[in-house]
Amino acid sequence: MADLPVPQVVNSLDVDEDKAYEPPYDIRWGVNQETTGTDTITMGRTIIPPRGRNALHYHKNCDTTIYVVKGPINIYWKEGGEIERKEIPVGHFVYFPCGCIHGQENPSTDGPAELIFTYGGMPNKEAAGTTFVDDPRDPLRD
Repeated sequence: MADLPVPQVVNSLDVDEDKAYEPPYDIRWGVNQETTGTDTITMGRTIIPPRGRNALHYHKNCDTTIYVVKGPINIYWKEGGEIERKEIPVGHFVYFPCGCIHGQENPSTDGPAELIFTYGGMPNKEAAGTTFVDDPRDPLRD
């Protein structure tokens, strides 16, 4: 019988912090081509500091999901010509289709928020094609 695949365990504390991808977020890329050899999914853990937020952006090559571990988290997205907002409580999933312009923020002033995310069908963050959008109406913009 051929060798069967076996699970791999990645401790998020054992991978390097990525604070450059979406500042001021602390992102740990737990499952991707580098950590597990996969070509089909990227998964990570994001810690968002109090009042932390990222710029509106989209992923041109994949769908994206998040799961709110600690929050709530506010999500923003473009719908038509408007920017919409919704508060997402702990324990909820959010699905962003490929090309959906979106962003997140931690509305708390005194504690971090945390989410788990995936990039479907992508071996790593580079393949996702993350593109930031410069919109003067962006509520996440400084």
